[in-house]
Amino acid sequence: MATIAVALMALLIPSQVPKEPARDLFMHTERAPGVEVRFVDYHWQPVLFEAMQKGTRTIPEATRNWVVARVMIETRPFTLGGVRMPVGSYAFTLWPNLDGKGMAVEMRRVDMRDVFPNLNAIAPAPRGETIYKGPARFETVSPPADRLEVAVTEGQGTVVLTLTYGDRRLALTLTR
Repeated sequence: MATIAVALMALLIPSQVPKEPARDLFMHTERAPGVEVRFVDYHWQPVLFEAMQKGTRTIPEATRNWVVARVMIETRPFTLGGVRMPVGSYAFTLWPNLDGKGMAVEMRRVDMRDVFPNLNAIAPAPRGETIYKGPARFETVSPPADRLEVAVTEGQGTVVLTLTYGDRRLALTLTR
């Protein structure tokens, strides 16, 4: 009986990763002086995100990077993690933990016109110049958000980009 239960559990786990794309996704725009962020409100997929965090290679979508937002630096440069980000368009990208060192976050300067051609799937990052790449330091939050959210908050000489996906939150501080 225990063998049957284990076999049934093994069948259920892959089925938790959606096979059909969502049909109710929307593009959102958030702004602060000098910065505009656009993102799609993707549904929280805990099995898929956990596979990215652990570096699981059995789910193909968890083995590639995800562009979670388009960030446009509009009027003057910002600094992120000590790295200057010139005026331009960037892919705010998450990288899976495939090397055992943890997930990473990247700001890649790119031509973003083709990043969201299909809103039903999180796009991989297009070619471009990596301006910043560092560890993705997520914190656990409660209650979980049903959909991807990105907040843009202006501070004293800063703009904070806060990504919330399910029960995970990541904040990046851009400094003027």
